[in-house]
Amino acid sequence: MANPLPCVSFLHRLPLVHGCATVSRPVDATLTFLEFGAHRYAPLAPEAGQEPGPVIAPFQQLRGVRYRFPTAGAGELVLECAQTRDAFWDQLITVDEAQLGPEPLYRLIETGEFGAALPAAVRAIDWSDAAVAQMQARLDDPIIPARTTREVPWDELERAAWPLDFQKILLADLNDNSPAFAFQNGQWFTTWKSCDLPGSGKEDHWFAPALLIGETLVRPAPLSTRTAFVKTPAGTTLPIWTLAWAHAGITVQQELFSLRGCAYVRFTLGGDWAGVRLAIGTGRRPNAHFWDDPVVPERTPVPFFTLEAKLRREGRRVINAWQRTTILGGQPFALEPLGPVEHVLIFTPDAAGRVTVFTPQIETNTGMADYDQARAECVANWTQRLAQGAQLRVPSAAWQERLDVWRFQVETITRVHFTGPSSDPAPNPRERLSYGAYAYLDYFGIEESWPVVMLALWGRAEEAKRQAELLLDAEALDKRQVHHQYRNGVAASAASAVALLTQDRAWLAAIAPTLIACADWTERVRHENPATRNPLTRGLLPPHIYGGDLRDPATSLFSTATCWRGMVETALALRALGSPELVKEGERIAALAEALHARMDEVFAQITDRSTTPPFVPLALDIPSLGGRNEGPHANLPATRFGTYWILFAPMLLELDFRSATGLAINEWVFDYAKTHGGLWAGLPRFTNGIDAAYAIGYLGYLVDRAAVDPSYRPEAISSLQAFMLHAASRNGHGIPEAAGLFPHRLQRAAYERMVRENPWNFGMYDGQRYIDCHIPFTEPLGSGAGEVLWLMRRTLVLETRDARGGLDGGLLLLTAAPAEWLDEGQEISLQGCVTYYGVLSVTIRSAIRSRREITVEHRFEAFAAVPAEVRPALRTIRVRLVTTSEPARELVLEPATTARTIARF
Repeated sequence: MANPLPCVSFLHRLPLVHGCATVSRPVDATLTFLEFGAHRYAPLAPEAGQEPGPVIAPFQQLRGVRYRFPTAGAGELVLECAQTRDAFWDQLITVDEAQLGPEPLYRLIETGEFGAALPAAVRAIDWSDAAVAQMQARLDDPIIPARTTREVPWDELERAAWPLDFQKILLADLNDNSPAFAFQNGQWFTTWKSCDLPGSGKEDHWFAPALLIGETLVRPAPLSTRTAFVKTPAGTTLPIWTLAWAHAGITVQQELFSLRGCAYVRFTLGGDWAGVRLAIGTGRRPNAHFWDDPVVPERTPVPFFTLEAKLRREGRRVINAWQRTTILGGQPFALEPLGPVEHVLIFTPDAAGRVTVFTPQIETNTGMADYDQARAECVANWTQRLAQGAQLRVPSAAWQERLDVWRFQVETITRVHFTGPSSDPAPNPRERLSYGAYAYLDYFGIEESWPVVMLALWGRAEEAKRQAELLLDAEALDKRQVHHQYRNGVAASAASAVALLTQDRAWLAAIAPTLIACADWTERVRHENPATRNPLTRGLLPPHIYGGDLRDPATSLFSTATCWRGMVETALALRALGSPELVKEGERIAALAEALHARMDEVFAQITDRSTTPPFVPLALDIPSLGGRNEGPHANLPATRFGTYWILFAPMLLELDFRSATGLAINEWVFDYAKTHGGLWAGLPRFTNGIDAAYAIGYLGYLVDRAAVDPSYRPEAISSLQAFMLHAASRNGHGIPEAAGLFPHRLQRAAYERMVRENPWNFGMYDGQRYIDCHIPFTEPLGSGAGEVLWLMRRTLVLETRDARGGLDGGLLLLTAAPAEWLDEGQEISLQGCVTYYGVLSVTIRSAIRSRREITVEHRFEAFAAVPAEVRPALRTIRVRLVTTSEPARELVLEPATTARTIARF
């Protein structure tokens, strides 16, 4: 029996050979197996009698179940393990009851109905196995048809699948390197470096609230609470999260926020709560950082259930074995053990029914601020922060709330202070970019550029420049890093875009040497070793890994395109804003970019497979693992390994907007192939058994760009963007995760409920393959995802139009893909301080379409300093696309050089 951690004593994983384990028959012929919620780590043993075993951990829903085997027979038992989910779940784990100690004093029950907080139409979703399989096998988009002629309504999109509302909700402060997280049932946790896990492991400290009535703990059923963010009187959404639920005439309101490295939580009881106490279960577990620890290669959940909390109370503090405060009470409390791995804090509410606690997000013993003072500071800080930069007001509460929350997420996640690498024994605090907030505490590549450019577009110049500098620092561009090829291009293109959008000539001069070095690296390596290169791939970047997860050596056409785009943007910035010397460098790099474009055009012509409809464009070329062939074509994209990742890299190519000079319809082919070969669900990229909508930016951006030229694409663009809001992000906390299960997890009620119930205790990326196969609800808010969708929202409202080669053509188009209902009677759209590549635009649009049959547009435009016409044309036209639910669409043309009030009459 293998024990992966020394702290494990009462749980044992039975080694399996061909799905079976052999054990000595116990004297009493009884074995106790672990039960976690509705899942048993027990054998297929129809001959054994079964009876309930001991309760081990009420909050974690751990208990034993006893199997009594026939006493006759040999001295060994052969136990067969069920094969129903995957190797992580399909294990046999026994419980040594003798080591458990006394059973917990309190029992735990649920109140309310599972899913009651969700819309009734969503709760009705329950597809049959056959229907799920049929949808999964479809090659077209089953939710948003290609070239749909109608905006698919919000509620229709909403009931396409169960939502991601089981995700972690971010509780964080500005540039927070150690956020806290909450769940839909009021549970929350903080993450610290561990003192007793092997290697450099981290651990979660979890806190689970309940009412204590007599000896019964009462918790709300999953997704039964009403949740909301706090809003200012002006309607700005703040990162203060609230929950409300009730039981037997007692109401519970919970509020959570983060400030200066501490999560503040207050409960307020109402109704008939006399004699009722508030309980908070607590414990610890390894978090997602444990999944790739080489010291513990086993893949079993045992460690997560068996980290002894090692807690004691000192006054109003709970102290762990390493003398650090894990929780501080705003009033006295009792601390009691609750089985071998849990404790419970028991509070008597004050006269107002309130209980207040503080949970440090960092390892500190300093005192916390007064709750009301801290809350006032939090409100003031975020009101001021969210008032910076461009300000958008739209007649959609759903869009408006998401706008504020995603801005908050970018501010908290993307730029943080981290310590040095674990191999460095000396502390080395420094700023770094971060993709996510929990396990993805790293900079990968193109993803981190989305918030950088978004910040510049939204008028946050200084923050955009600071983050762009991090893209360009030596660590980020280290050529020993596996992601270095596309980083080389992405860093340059994003920083150059920031320079153009901020018009900061001095800053551009400071970063210009790095931009030039990135361009020269591209030019040098693409010509290296021509004699040993495949003639097809000569002139492209050399073979390297194809992508982050796919480490197969290949010539990545996507990486080459990224570096080409870096050259293009660098040349544009240097020629527009540089000194005479830098202008010359810009002209040189522009010529290099043109030569690379021509070579890529040749390669695209050679590699495109025209035997398919539409033609298939491979992105991984000359792959040794495929005998030197290019990838594809993939008849069913998510059914193959390379096809799955083509779905994710294809939108990256679309975002780079490579346009052929020889008439190849590359972007159209790529988008249409994804749309017709199983690549999209509700306009979002599929990924094995789920979706990975964090990579939707290219698909959605392509639709918006096409809608600018051809308004018939507008309904598909709007529908896909709103599907992103509903299915790529949670409805309650608006967190955008990486891969998230879809088939059948969010199409069948039982599968969804199992996922939701397991989620507060899920084991994250502890098993990487389960994550890649979308078998688990591993979710964390991604700052890059928030930046991505904010960029897309801006493009739907204000879009720089392009010429046939993709260059700026001197035009702005407003409301390219705004929902028609936004221009119904009495509605108003206001966008102030929007930064464009031509200058700063403010616009207010008011509709009196029914009462006066008119729409009024007030605008103000402040042009940037003139730049050479051959570099970038001046703004010539501003068009406003006016689409209402009741009138034929029309466009209004504004004079860009004026501050004016223009009326469109219908």
